[in-house]
Amino acid sequence: MQVIEILREIDLFRHLNNTEMIKMSRICQKVAVKAGKVIFKAGDPGDALYCLHKGRVEVIKPGDKDEPEEVVYELGENEIFGEMAMFEDMPRSATIRAKTDCSLIRIPRDYFEKMIGGDKEIALKIYQALNLILTHRLRDTTERLAIANRIIRASSR
Repeated sequence: MQVIEILREIDLFRHLNNTEMIKMSRICQKVAVKAGKVIFKAGDPGDALYCLHKGRVEVIKPGDKDEPEEVVYELGENEIFGEMAMFEDMPRSATIRAKTDCSLIRIPRDYFEKMIGGDKEIALKIYQALNLILTHRLRDTTERLAIANRIIRASSR
């Protein structure tokens, strides 16, 4: 499958027209990852955004010396991860590990910044789509936190 066809399936890029999609595809790198392989670790430099075309990945918060790592979320086909790297020059906040064999699109941060800096229309479309994606994730996280709080309260009675 061509990169443009893959990008069309991902919400972040769905609103780009053909010309914009071609521009975006030029900065993308196809990556294959085997099940169990770590794609990046918490603390690594945030150097790229990833689009998961096929497969599943686990979002893992590392434990400390007394606590084990914790799988906090799973992502599936046509979802993105590593997006925080596009907005802040900070180390990765979580580890991402392939749960299954995965086909990914990697978008390097420096290429992405250069492209959107030179095309405000693409930037607006991507940022609007990213806003919706992050809003949905925040709603989901809020719901999961509420459930966890109810469980904690129930177990402390």
